[in-house]
Amino acid sequence: MGDVAAAAQMSLSTIYRFFPGKTDLFSAVVALHRQSMLALPGDYDDMPLEEALGRIFQIDLDQEATRQRDALMTMLLVESRQFPELSTVFHAEGPQHAHKLLAAWFDRQKARGRLVVPDADVAARMLMDVVFGAMSLKATDAPQWPGGDDRPAYLRRCFAMIAEGMRPRGA
Repeated sequence: MGDVAAAAQMSLSTIYRFFPGKTDLFSAVVALHRQSMLALPGDYDDMPLEEALGRIFQIDLDQEATRQRDALMTMLLVESRQFPELSTVFHAEGPQHAHKLLAAWFDRQKARGRLVVPDADVAARMLMDVVFGAMSLKATDAPQWPGGDDRPAYLRRCFAMIAEGMRPRGA
């Protein structure tokens, strides 16, 4: 916490006022990072479904933003593996919360007649699996995203196929 206070040029007591403990600080970092992985909530209602998915999953970040996102993901994975109490926070504030946001977005789109999904919860989990794969289970500490070197092109193809499958028939 002292290192955080020094980097933020704040007193340690100020840091503790905002974050009573290390777990609280870690939770805030994960929640902020989640927004770099999944841009929800957001207004994507008037976009074609595949474009909305591309924006939600932020597949067109520039090289520096991608590098920063990957570096933060690496740190979060390493810390949560090293400290089991942080793993619970990481999953609750990261993937689990992101899943809820995406499922809620699917429910809204379904209610608007933009897509057909029998189960928004399953659709959200499936899509997150497509985008993020099993990157957290890789042997290295750095995330290894599905799609390889041209991840945006890979995800665009995936989103187009998924969007076509979710489109209401006759629309």
